[in-house]
Amino acid sequence: MNMTNQPPWTSLVRLIQQLLGTSKELIMQKIGGLRHSLKLAPHSTMEWSDLQTEHVTENIQRAVIEQERQRSINCRKSITLEPSALSRKERQVIQHIERTVTNLNKNNLTRTTAYYRIYESYPELHWALLAHMVSRNGGWNMTDLKGDYIESVMNREDRHWSYRLLERCNAKIFHDAFPQLMLYAESRRLGRSLFHLLPQFRVSAFMKPIWDSFWVQPNSPLLSVALIINEQHVIEGSVVHHPEYQQKVIDHFNFKAHGWLQMNQVVFPISSPLLHAPTPLVGLALEKFQDLSERIEFGKQLYALLFHTEQVLEGALRFARSTPHTGSRADYWPHRFTDRRHSAGCSSMLIYSPKLNEVYQDERHAPLEQEDWLQNDDALKYLNKPAAPLSSDMTSLHERMWDELTSLYAWNDAKREHETK
Repeated sequence: MNMTNQPPWTSLVRLIQQLLGTSKELIMQKIGGLRHSLKLAPHSTMEWSDLQTEHVTENIQRAVIEQERQRSINCRKSITLEPSALSRKERQVIQHIERTVTNLNKNNLTRTTAYYRIYESYPELHWALLAHMVSRNGGWNMTDLKGDYIESVMNREDRHWSYRLLERCNAKIFHDAFPQLMLYAESRRLGRSLFHLLPQFRVSAFMKPIWDSFWVQPNSPLLSVALIINEQHVIEGSVVHHPEYQQKVIDHFNFKAHGWLQMNQVVFPISSPLLHAPTPLVGLALEKFQDLSERIEFGKQLYALLFHTEQVLEGALRFARSTPHTGSRADYWPHRFTDRRHSAGCSSMLIYSPKLNEVYQDERHAPLEQEDWLQNDDALKYLNKPAAPLSSDMTSLHERMWDELTSLYAWNDAKREHETK
């Protein structure tokens, strides 16, 4: 997007005005959202079973005790089963899942598509649809780093490490979660539970009681919340608190500013894309990515938002079915974004948002396995019914965020031009 010449201070004043306007809108939206939420009846798919949750909790506590016992006797034995202890069919299932996960974990596009396809086959796997929608946002965040605005205000190294953080988080979650989803699919196909094979994929002991319970008495909200808890723990130590990512990304001012400026938005389009008007969006903004509790509660709220009402769920499904994921924000807002880079000297009011496979090559990931994060029963405090957010309409706030970025880009551009004169 090309900007007209203007003094730096005019863009700065506009940015300040927009930020103040956004703050006011956030307050008004929360007030209005509270009124609106009182009228919303939860979707039938969001029913929660306290009795089942209590039973699962007891089994997870037993798993914690067993792990403590193993550590106390300094047991070095692998948690995985010896090949000789597995049947020929079980070995085939493991090999099939390992090959499939490796092939589908190539990039954000392959992961996003995989999540939706398994949800289509097994719609009781609510988490797979949530993962699909969040993974779309991950792709949009990645391509932002190669688009008009971020490329101009972040240096090359910062953009590189921001991409690596996003890619690593997404790849680790897929590596851990998708084998679980595939084991469920294989269990359904064979007509018997295969969840005793979870340790073969280094899945935390936290998840086995959850899947065992789901196999006997399917409860989609309980499974979804458990997967949210599990996957946020999976990335906690090995990525979020990894010294390299801490130093290169998370402790940087640019990364923290994203939270302050409401730029860490996760949005769900709830209709097919519109060419000449904003596609309606719902969503939330995450302020403290480095906080495990906040990420878990954020994930639970996103899940509740997606499945709480039929209007949001059906709208998100319409978008998912009609719109292939490319990583460009033009997927959902073609009135504001384009996946074609502007020609030199060509004026355009559209923001360049490239397709992911045109700006990134597939990553060769370092080993993604890790030790079981389940050391105590602290995570059980999160295993409760998720509540839908009081306010979730993101259409106007998303427009405001991009207006603010436009002003920031214009200010930076005008300042740079002024300094060269």
